[in-house]
Amino acid sequence: MTPENELINKSYYQTIIDKNEKEHPIKILGEMYMEEMKGELPDLSSIRFSQGEVYFLNKDYEAAIYKWQHPLDEEFIPWAQKNIADAHVEMGLLEEAEKFYMDVQTESIALKSEVLLQLFSLYIEQDQLERSVHTIKKAVELNPDYSYVTKVAKTYFEDINDWENAVELAVNEAIRTESVSWFEILEGYAEKGLTSKNEPSYFAGVLAVLLHIDMHRFERLTEVLWSSYKHGDFYIPWLEVMNQLLLNQKVEQSYKWEKVPDLFKETYFDLISGRFLIQDISNLIEDHLTNWLALSSASDSLISSTSILSWNEVFPATLDASLVSRAEHHFVESNANQNGRQEGIELIDSIRSWAEKEGLLERLNENLRPLMAGINIEVASPAEIRNFIKAMIECLLEQRVESENEIMKEIDWNKELLTELYEMQQQSGDMEIEKVSIMANALDSLKSNLYEKVKNNLPRLLRHCSELVKEDSDFTKLHTVLNEEMNKRITHYMEKNVLYEFNHTILEWIEACEREFQDCQNLFNEYSERINQQYNQEKVVLQGDFGVLNDWKRDMERISRGLLNHEEVNIMLRNNASQLLLKGAGKLLGSMKNKEMIHNRYKNYIENKDYSEVIEKIMQPFILQLELFEKSIEWDTNRFFSESMEEIHRLMEEVQIDIEKHNNSINMMQDNPEIFRDPLTLFELKLRQYELMNTVEVLN
Repeated sequence: MTPENELINKSYYQTIIDKNEKEHPIKILGEMYMEEMKGELPDLSSIRFSQGEVYFLNKDYEAAIYKWQHPLDEEFIPWAQKNIADAHVEMGLLEEAEKFYMDVQTESIALKSEVLLQLFSLYIEQDQLERSVHTIKKAVELNPDYSYVTKVAKTYFEDINDWENAVELAVNEAIRTESVSWFEILEGYAEKGLTSKNEPSYFAGVLAVLLHIDMHRFERLTEVLWSSYKHGDFYIPWLEVMNQLLLNQKVEQSYKWEKVPDLFKETYFDLISGRFLIQDISNLIEDHLTNWLALSSASDSLISSTSILSWNEVFPATLDASLVSRAEHHFVESNANQNGRQEGIELIDSIRSWAEKEGLLERLNENLRPLMAGINIEVASPAEIRNFIKAMIECLLEQRVESENEIMKEIDWNKELLTELYEMQQQSGDMEIEKVSIMANALDSLKSNLYEKVKNNLPRLLRHCSELVKEDSDFTKLHTVLNEEMNKRITHYMEKNVLYEFNHTILEWIEACEREFQDCQNLFNEYSERINQQYNQEKVVLQGDFGVLNDWKRDMERISRGLLNHEEVNIMLRNNASQLLLKGAGKLLGSMKNKEMIHNRYKNYIENKDYSEVIEKIMQPFILQLELFEKSIEWDTNRFFSESMEEIHRLMEEVQIDIEKHNNSINMMQDNPEIFRDPLTLFELKLRQYELMNTVEVLN
């Protein structure tokens, strides 16, 4: 059997060369090759394989591959395959190299390990993270004792921050080798918080091994793991694992524990601090107390034994009778408590901290002042401190009922307020619709009245222009003169009568609108007062947007200018039948010195003409502007209301959120009474332990 170390290091050729030879190996192997060829059945396998090694070492990779690809004995074939892959790596042909590595078929653990390590290096060079991790893990699994493979794996996992695999490697190697170094590595990971995502049961095996190898180091590793789990989701599962481990493993009785008893003590008081519900810890407590009592020294047994006895009194029949019996024995044998007053003060502080978190501290202090007047806790006796603690717990129990009643009152108050706000919202909406209708109808009436006045008065003014028709008039130009005069009279009428009438009536309309808006503001003021009275503070100031009126004034000034800026109207210059007749007759009769007939016709035409079309042309742009404005009244009125309506809506949402929040609170209090009850029960548990530790009888 060929030594595998030489095959691994590509130094097999040295085993077939005479060590006394001074020539270069290539020359020596060449001569050996030629000599072997002279034989009847030459065996060239070992020489060819060796030649490949020498060529490889001298960087002639193509020649090396050529030699290794020639027929070889069966034992050399897988090594030659691996060497061919190595040569491709050296030439930078990584994909080709991978194929050759994957084709290696062998039963040799050493060769399999070498192939895996080479593939591992190849994948790193190709930045193939997943494949490199998989390959090094496979190499460790195949032969963890092979050529620093575990050290390589550890370094690589740490370099790429793959702490899951790093922790797994440390755990497996610590159990397999029982080497202190691997336990130290695991301890270091735990100190950095790199183990906190692993389920606690994952470490049960390694802790069990360490417990029997090195109890001091067991305590150190236990302490850092305990700390890493303390504030996470795995805290309770960790305690379950730890308790089962100590219950099931035989521990050396003579060993003096240094860290673990304090961990059990701190954890017990953490468990009953109010941080957990009783149902969350009840299945754990018996094992925890059993281990704590067993680990406690004589000087510490008072705390552990009174913890057991007080739990048994508050939760009877939940602990094993033999455990209670042992606790009673330790209690009787223990020394008197030297820190009675201080422990009582600490309990008072913990109750106050919990009350503050629950929002009950202020009322608790108010209730306690008349009850405990004249007592200075800092110098009080244990008995006085005990009475103070009892009073605190009783006050908190009463506050629970009061809190529930107050929440119900708050819900009722919010519901009444919500109903009131809804009515305000409805009334405001109805008022908005009503005011839009009133103001729009008033404007429409103003517009109609103004139009009717123009329609009635302006034609009379135009008919009076018949006075300009004289018998001696120049009838050939009279229609032009009349048209100019009529337009002058229209302009004068619009400026002196219509514009004045419009400005006057619009001012009255805006004043009326202001009164309507003031009605709305009065309602808003009433709403604001009612809301603020409900909240007993200036919660809202509902204010309408009176700026709308200023905008309307500007719009009306712009519209009024349209009354003066109308185009000149063609009244007498049109080519209708009557006017054509008058124009023609004027020319004809003028030459005939007979003007009486045309004079009469002109006067009759002017005095009987229908001027409605003229009125329509003059007033149409103005009326159109008013109609457009009228359509905007609804939008502008909504603007007046919008801020106040939004404020009412915001309040409604706020009240609804409050109702939902208080409903959730009351539901939680009614559906999960243990959330409030359990901490108080645990405070009573601590009080009972305090009484026991100070040998104070319970007073009913």
